[in-house]
Amino acid sequence: MTISGVTRASSWCAALWCVLASACSSPILPLPLAGAPSLSAGEWSGTTSQGTPLTFVVSANEQVTTITLGYDFNGCAGSHTFSDLSVPTAPNLTCIPGPCSGVLNSYRAFSYSAGSAPGGPVTQINGLFLPRNEAKGQVTFHNYAGCGDVVTAEWAATRR
Repeated sequence: MTISGVTRASSWCAALWCVLASACSSPILPLPLAGAPSLSAGEWSGTTSQGTPLTFVVSANEQVTTITLGYDFNGCAGSHTFSDLSVPTAPNLTCIPGPCSGVLNSYRAFSYSAGSAPGGPVTQINGLFLPRNEAKGQVTFHNYAGCGDVVTAEWAATRR
């Protein structure tokens, strides 16, 4: 009985050693995000609920770098391009108790505001990246001279 117990223990140790040795040369499990497609990186285009175009670019490091946004409200129409941006798409989450789950940490959203308040025009855009290459959000145009305000215009975009 002792011999078979020693043999089983030796076999188990040998099997464990093989698993550990192979883990050092090639990982058994891939890294959690290794090779996973980005939910947000790429070029995006869509329209607002005003019927105007919207485009933006998200870099490989998950930062919005350019936004071009058309507007058409209260007799005013035009387009704004905001470039050389570094707007993160990572969510600002606090999970209690922490840490946040992988599902929550993988979701992507962004928020950008340009302009000078009070008095000057302000443009604010918020977006959420969804599965299937879709993004949705809202844009606000505030205090545009002679145009007034659009409190909320919704937008939808797809990745090109």
